[in-house]
Amino acid sequence: MNTQPVTFVWPGDMHLEFPDRPNYTTAMWMADEVNELIKPDFVQFAGDNVQHAREQEWKLFKNVTSKLSMPWHAVVGDHDAHHDPGCHSFEANVGPTYSAYTVGGYRFIRLNTMEFRPLGLTEEQVIWFRYEVDAALARGERVVVFQHHYPFKVFEHFAGPGIDEWRNVMQTRPITALFTGHTHYGQMAKDGRNVYIVTRSIGDPEGGAAGYSVVHLDGEDIAVTYRTCEAKGPIALITHPRRLILATKPEHIVSGPDEAHARGWSNVPITSAQARIDEGSWADMKLTDEMNWSFPIDGESLEKGEHALEVRLIDENKDEGVDRITFACDLSGRYTAYPMVEPVVKGTKYC
Repeated sequence: MNTQPVTFVWPGDMHLEFPDRPNYTTAMWMADEVNELIKPDFVQFAGDNVQHAREQEWKLFKNVTSKLSMPWHAVVGDHDAHHDPGCHSFEANVGPTYSAYTVGGYRFIRLNTMEFRPLGLTEEQVIWFRYEVDAALARGERVVVFQHHYPFKVFEHFAGPGIDEWRNVMQTRPITALFTGHTHYGQMAKDGRNVYIVTRSIGDPEGGAAGYSVVHLDGEDIAVTYRTCEAKGPIALITHPRRLILATKPEHIVSGPDEAHARGWSNVPITSAQARIDEGSWADMKLTDEMNWSFPIDGESLEKGEHALEVRLIDENKDEGVDRITFACDLSGRYTAYPMVEPVVKGTKYC
């Protein structure tokens, strides 16, 4: 599969309703910072873009999207169809309720999980989904799926028309990742085969301040970090090796001498870029390209099991950006993924 690195921003549910609410202010801040700091290949909205699918709410959504200097896309959320079960308002203001597009050798597929209430896909969409996945894989593309509903949301049942067929596609094809919204809290999960990533909501967030996710894809690597509206200074993102929660096969673990990769975003020059493994001493990373660094991993000396990798970037204002992951190591190269979620969430006020 021939791919090129792709970076995209994945904001959480915005629930836009009135211009004087904090979620609208945060959404406008997000658009400005994404333009100035991240400059991704595209922005993909997670659904529940508006609260009641009213025209004045879609005007607020257009105020946000009109700021973006890069392509953007959106999926249908339950609130986007709140008073509009046919999603006619979404179609008029955004476009088709499901579609696909290719960037850098990745086929990004947008699904509409609101074709039934409270959840479901028509047979027509399921057939289209299966075709899109199979056609992309036949072309040598990697597949990433976007939809609103998260399969592991607490206090909610992920079932409805077309969901069994959806599971058949997801479980029998090599899907790179599924990205969702809906939960208001952020979480990563894997079922032993696929990885699922849900971003914290901009409207009524749970588990921390509102913000947006930054996602980086590069071949077998997938990396995610979350930028809150309270954060200052640079952003650091470890892009290799894979975070344990996102590792699903032997290619995703360290099995010998390796090299960690990290990238950053900053509005001012970075004066220090360092890394360490397992609470060891900090050491300078090597600059490999603009805002990209590397750090050697002596895989042959690491014990079999889990290890921590931490990266920090310090700018000329002394502000820090830090990323920390847990990765797996086994010199035999053997690895079996097991189901897990991170962090564990046991309750929510929203559905």
